[in-house]
Order: sequence, then C-alpha cells, then structure tokens
Amino acid sequence: MASNPPIPAGGLTASPAPLTASPVVAPASPAAPALPRLERSDLRAAFWRYFWSFQISWNYERMQALGFAYAMEPVLRKLFPNSEDYEAALKRHLVFFNTNPVIGAPLIIGSAIAMEEAGAPASAEGVKVALMGPLAGVGDTIVWALYNSIIFTIGASMALSQNILGPIFVIVMVAVPYTLVRWWQFFWAYEQGKALATSLGSGALERVTEGATILGLIVIGGFIPSIVHLVTVADYKQDVTVAGKTVTQTVAVQQQLDTILPFMLPIILTGFVYWLLKRYNLNPLWAIAIVFVFGILGGWLGWFAPTLPAPPV
Repeated sequence: MASNPPIPAGGLTASPAPLTASPVVAPASPAAPALPRLERSDLRAAFWRYFWSFQISWNYERMQALGFAYAMEPVLRKLFPNSEDYEAALKRHLVFFNTNPVIGAPLIIGSAIAMEEAGAPASAEGVKVALMGPLAGVGDTIVWALYNSIIFTIGASMALSQNILGPIFVIVMVAVPYTLVRWWQFFWAYEQGKALATSLGSGALERVTEGATILGLIVIGGFIPSIVHLVTVADYKQDVTVAGKTVTQTVAVQQQLDTILPFMLPIILTGFVYWLLKRYNLNPLWAIAIVFVFGILGGWLGWFAPTLPAPPV
C-alpha cells in the first residue's frame, strides 16, 4: 500500500504565478483640428466670384480651371488658415475643368465647397471629374441648343416686326433666368454635398436631356412658318369643260400645296437643311450658302418668292 508523500513543514504553499508583461499603452495621437465652419457670406462671395468671372480666364490649356479656383479661393482661405494647406487646396482646383457655365458649373462648385468643408478633398475632386462631362452635355443641350434658340427666335420675330420689345425681351429672358438658375443650383448642391452624384445618377440626367430635347424641337418646329418664308409662284393651266364649253383654267401650285399641308415648302426646306447637316456633317456656313444660292436662282427663274404677289386690284 503506497504511502502519501511527506508534507513539507509550514503546510501547503501555492506555486508562484508566471510573470506576464503588462501591456504598454501608446499615447493617443492628437485629433486633427476641425475645419472652420463656413458662413453664408462665404458662400455668397464664392457664388458671385463664379457668376462674374467664371469664363473670363477661359484658356485652351485648362479651360475653366482658373475660374473654378478663383470662385473657391475665399472658401479655401477660410477653411485652411495654414498657408501650406491653403496652397495645396488651391492647387487641387487648378486642374483641368470644363463644363456648361450655366447648368453644371454652379452645381459642381457648390458640391465641391461642401466636401472641402467636410474634410473630404478627394471626394471633391472625384465629383468634379465624374460630373463635368455629363453636365456639359445636359447644359449645352438645354441652354445653347434649346432655350437660347427659342428665346432669340422670339426676340428676332419681334424685332423683324419693328417691335422695340424684341431685344428687351431677350435681355430679360437671358439675364433673369440665368441668374436664378445658377443661384439655386449652387446652394442646392452645397446642401446636397456628397449626395449630389447619387441624386443625379440612375439615368436622371439622360431623362432630363431627352425630355428637354423633345420639348425644344417641338417649340422650334412651331416657329418654322414665321421664320422661313418660302412660297412658289408657279402655276399650270388645264382645260376643263363647264356647261358644255371648254375653258382654260389657271391653277396656282401654292394653293394646291396649302390644301395638302400649309407651309409645306418651309418645312421641306428646313428638313433638307437639317438632313445636309446630319448626313454630311456640313458646316452651317455651307448650309447658309446653299440656301442663299437656291433662293437667288429660284427667284431669278420665277419659281419661288418670300410671299405671294398681291392680287391685282
């Protein structure tokens, strides 16, 4: 029978616990100082800089970059009091930039300001690159191709009628809407900030462009009869029998065309010019020259005229 091992004098003692190294806590790094908050006056200063000088410094190397940086300058000076940070921020906005100055530029500037204020300069650069191309297409279509065409067509029609309101109408309808649209875009984009790209995504730009194009083409098409003046003075003779007698009747070609489709010739001429421009990528000056020669030859041969001659009294 095995005997129990002897108990040492002093009784049972616990074996010492193994030594473990206590964790070393690294000193916390100082938090980055928060950027100053922008006031409404800072935003207004940036907007009016953009409004009055955005296109003045346009150049072939960086196009609208100088105007963009000049609009951002008061905001960047407020956000980055340190001269090195300020210079780095200003250089970020001196890179190539080009978009529509009416619809597009104020959106991107407002969004870039919001992201610089939030401390996300990379996002500001990303939005500029991502949106300047699509917004250029939308803005050029809505402003230059559609809105300006409609407004100047109305003004020209009034001026041709010797109405002094023609040029006044154009000035008001360009200056006032352009200012309001730019102001709204700028501050709306500032409130949207990073969400701007998402708000304008998912096919929204394409739908706006398509809808505006359709509306503009309908309106411009309605101006064809009042802008393009073209009738034919040609006629032909036919013998008809009336009450047993043969009578020679003169038929005006223009009257027959009007019974089929009023203003047919102006519509055909406009469609022909549009076809030349699209089919052969023709310079508009060449299209004007072709119409000029056509008008001279047609008038000289006695086929066409701007209006029908007055009936004899």
